[in-house]
Amino acid sequence: MSRNKPEQPSPLANELFEARELVDYAKCVLSNLDLLRAFERLSKSAPDKVDVTKHFTQEQKANLNEAHCTGRFVHMRRLHPSLTDEGAENRIARIVRRINGRTALPDQYPGSLRLGWPQKPQVETDDDLNGNLRELLSCLGEMFLCEGNDGSIRVRTRLLEPWQDLVLAVPPLLITSAWMAQRLHLSDATPSVAELQRAGARLNAWLCDSTLPVDDDPFLDHLCRTEGLDETHLHLNGTTEAEKVWCDALERPEKVVGGLTAKTIKEDIGIKVPIGNGVKRLLQQEDPDLTPQRLMQRVKDAAALKADLLNHATPNVEPTFCEPPVAAYRRAQENCLRRLSAQTPKVVKEAWQLVTLFKGFDENRLDHTAGLRFWHYALLRAQFCRLLIQQSNQKGFDQFQHITLNELREATEKDYAERFRQIERGQQKGVDFLEGRFTPKMPPDDTAKLLGLILRGYLEFLGEGVARPAGVMREAREYRSLSDLLSRVRRLEVGDDQLLDNRREQTNQSHIPRSSRRLRLGLVPHFVKQTHKKEREDFFGGEKLRASCRDAKVRRESDQRARALVALIHRTPGLETLIRGIDAASNERHAGPEVFAPVFRRMRHAGIRRFTYHAGEDFGHIISGIRAIHEAVVFLDFDAGCRIGHGTASGLDPKAWWEAVSGYVVMPTEDRLDDLVFAREMLLSTRTHIDRLPLIEAEIQRLSMKIWNEPRITPNLLAEAWKLRSLDPLAHNVSLEDVDPNRRFEARCFASARQRNSNALNHFLRRHGINASTEELRAAREDVVVSQENDVLRPKVIRTIQNAVLRLLRERSIAIETLPSSNLRISIHQCYNDHHARNWLGLGKHPVGGPVSVVIGSDDPGIFATGLRLEYAHLSRMLHAHVLSPASAKELLHRMCVEAKQYRF
Repeated sequence: MSRNKPEQPSPLANELFEARELVDYAKCVLSNLDLLRAFERLSKSAPDKVDVTKHFTQEQKANLNEAHCTGRFVHMRRLHPSLTDEGAENRIARIVRRINGRTALPDQYPGSLRLGWPQKPQVETDDDLNGNLRELLSCLGEMFLCEGNDGSIRVRTRLLEPWQDLVLAVPPLLITSAWMAQRLHLSDATPSVAELQRAGARLNAWLCDSTLPVDDDPFLDHLCRTEGLDETHLHLNGTTEAEKVWCDALERPEKVVGGLTAKTIKEDIGIKVPIGNGVKRLLQQEDPDLTPQRLMQRVKDAAALKADLLNHATPNVEPTFCEPPVAAYRRAQENCLRRLSAQTPKVVKEAWQLVTLFKGFDENRLDHTAGLRFWHYALLRAQFCRLLIQQSNQKGFDQFQHITLNELREATEKDYAERFRQIERGQQKGVDFLEGRFTPKMPPDDTAKLLGLILRGYLEFLGEGVARPAGVMREAREYRSLSDLLSRVRRLEVGDDQLLDNRREQTNQSHIPRSSRRLRLGLVPHFVKQTHKKEREDFFGGEKLRASCRDAKVRRESDQRARALVALIHRTPGLETLIRGIDAASNERHAGPEVFAPVFRRMRHAGIRRFTYHAGEDFGHIISGIRAIHEAVVFLDFDAGCRIGHGTASGLDPKAWWEAVSGYVVMPTEDRLDDLVFAREMLLSTRTHIDRLPLIEAEIQRLSMKIWNEPRITPNLLAEAWKLRSLDPLAHNVSLEDVDPNRRFEARCFASARQRNSNALNHFLRRHGINASTEELRAAREDVVVSQENDVLRPKVIRTIQNAVLRLLRERSIAIETLPSSNLRISIHQCYNDHHARNWLGLGKHPVGGPVSVVIGSDDPGIFATGLRLEYAHLSRMLHAHVLSPASAKELLHRMCVEAKQYRF
C-alpha cells in the first residue's frame, strides 16, 4: 500500500527561507551593541594613536568574542521573541556554518543561488568573529544581487522584500561593494590610469548614483524606458540616502552631527502628558546610552578607523600618525582616490574606498586584526545609518517625524544636484518628471533664497548632460536674479532652437543645446500642519486669555507664508511655470483640512489650479482618517486633477485595523462626536444602514450633552455647523470693505453663512471659543474609550463610508497618491503584499463599486530606503500576489503609470 509523500516546499519557498534567515543574522550582527561597546572599551584602554596592524591580545579577543556571541544571541531573541533559547541558538549555529563554508546548499537550488555560499575548506575556529564580516557581506551580495542588462547592480525581484528589510538595518553599500570587489579584477596592485578609468566607469555603471540597487523586473525596465515614471509625491528634504550622509559626516562631523544639538532634544512633545523628546527617544531606541556627544565621538572614531584601514589597504602609501581623526581620514581618502578623475561621482568614490578595503583583505595587505577593526567601523556605520532610516519596529507617523527632526541630513541636503542625480539613477533614467515638495518661508526673500539653492542644483544637474558643462556650472554660480536663473534652466530643458523667437532669452547668451537629462522638475510648496502646545493648553482650559480661535497661530503663520509666496510669484517672471501646485503636509492630527481652507483659497485666487493634501495617513479612529479625506476634498474645494496624499484610511480593512490597535482606541470627546456626525451624514446621503442611525444619533446626543449640555443642539445642527468649517474664524468680524480682496471674500462667506443658517454659524463660532465657557472647551477634550465591541460604527458601516468617499473621488476625478514603503512603516501593514492599494484597485475581498485613480510616489526615499522604481516594484509584487494572471498585474501597473502622467501637476 502506497503512502502519500509529504509535500515538499518549492525551490522559491526554500530560497525565501534562506534569504530571510540570512537577513535576520545580518541584522543581529550589525546591530550588536554589546560588541560595539566592547570595541569602545578596548579603544579607551589603548594608546591614543595605535597602528592598525597592532595585534589584539588573547584576553581582548576573548572579550570581543563573548560580546559578539551574547549580543548576537540577544538580538536574535528580540527579533523572534517566541523562540526558545535553544531555537535561537540552533538558528545562529546553522547560519554560521553556512557562512563559514561548512555546509553546501541542497542541489535543488538554482546555480546562481548556490554561489551565494562560499564553498571553501572547513575552517576550525571557536566562532565566526575572527575577521569574517566580509564573508557575511559577500554571502548577502551573492544571495540578493545580480547584474542587469544595462550593466547596473540589481536585486533579484523574487527576493526584493527580504532585501528591503535588510537595508533598513544594514548599509547596502557595504554589501554591493563586497559584491563588486569579487568582480572587479585589476592586473596588479598599481593599475594603469587607463585601467583605473575602466574600473571607475564600471563602478559608475553598477551603482547609478545611488547606494540602493533596483529590482531586475524586465517589465518595469520596459515601463521606465518607454513611458517613464512620474514622481508625484516626494519631499526634497528627506530624499538623500543615509550612506551619503554618513560619508559627509566622516568629512564634516561638526557640520553634520553638530546639527543634533542639545536644543534639538530638549523640548517635550507630549500634548496631554509628558512623554519626553522624540529625537532623544529615537537615539535611545537605537542605543539606551546614545547621546549627541557620544554619536559625535563615534563618528570621529569611525573616521580614525577608516583612515587606518585605507592607509594600509592602499598600495604605496605610508601610514601617518599624530593627526586628528578627520584630518587623517581626509588624507587617507585623498591617497586612495588620488588617481581617480575629479569628476568621479560621490557614491563611486565611497564604493572605491570600500572595494579597496575588500581587495586589501583578499591580497593580504590587511590582516586578521584589521578585520576586527573593520567590524568595529561597520558597526558604527550601521548605527549612524539606522538613525536616518525608519526601522520596521518604528511604527507610526510620530516615529517618522522624529527622524525628520534630528537634523542629521540638514548639512548634506544643501546639495540639491546630488538628489537629482540619485533620482534619475545614471544611465537608467527611469524618472520622467519630478514634483519636488518644499516648505515656503515667511519672508519672500527667504523663499527666493531656498528656490535659488534648488534651481542652482537643478541647473548643475542639467548641465552635466551637455557637451560643455563647465559653462553651465559658472552660470549656476553667477545668476543675477531668480528669474534669470529660471531662464537659464528653461534654456537647458528645451534647448535654444525652441527659443529663437524669444529675443530676450537669446540676448548676450551663448548657445547651449538641450540637456540630455531626462528628468524634469516641478515644485510644490507644502504648508506645515502643526500644533502649538501652549496655545492649545490655554484654549482648552488654561487660566490665561485664550487664542481668538482654534489653531490661531498656525492659521496666521500659514497665511503669512501664502502671502509671501504669492508676492514672490508675482514679482518673478516664469516662477508660475515652476510652482505646479500646493500641498499641506506633516502630522494631520495636529491640524485638520479646515485650518488650510483660507490659504488654499488665497493660492487659488493667485492662479494656482492644482492641489494635493496629506490626509487619512495617521488617525485616532479609522473613521477619523476617512473623514479627513472627505474634509480635504470638500473644505479645500478639490476638483478634477487634484490629488489626495496617502488616503490610507479609505483603503484599510476595518477588521484588520481594529486588530492592529488591539481592539480599542482613546480619543478626545469632540473628535468622536465629529466622527459620528460625519458618519451619519454619509449614511443619510447614501441611504444605507438606516437601521444604525438611531444608535448613532443617540451617541451623538449623549456626547453633545457631555460637552455643551444643551438639548437644542441636535444632530442636524451639528451637521450644518460641521459643513461651515471651511470658513476662516479669524475673519468672522472682518469688514466687507476690507482693503485685502481675500479678506473681503472671507467676510462675504461669513455673511452668506449667517444668512443661510445663523444657528449653525453661532455653534461654529462657539466651537472656536466665541461665547463658549472654559468648562465646555475642557469637556470637549476629555477622553473617551471606543472599543471594537461598543463601537456603533460596525465594520460594514465603515466600509460603506469608505466606498462613499472613494465614489466622491471618482466623481470629481481626484487621484490618490500611494506610497508603499511609507505606508508600510506608518500604517498597520506587516508586509508589502498586505498593502491596501489592492482594495482601491478592486482586488480586495469587499467590492468598492469601481476602481479609483491611483498614482505612485516615494514620499521621503532617504528615510524609507527606497526610490520610485522600487515603489513600483513593491506594488508589482503585491499585484502579482492578488490578481489572476501576470498580464492583469502588468495592465494595472501600466494604468497607474499612465494615470501619473495625467495627474501630475
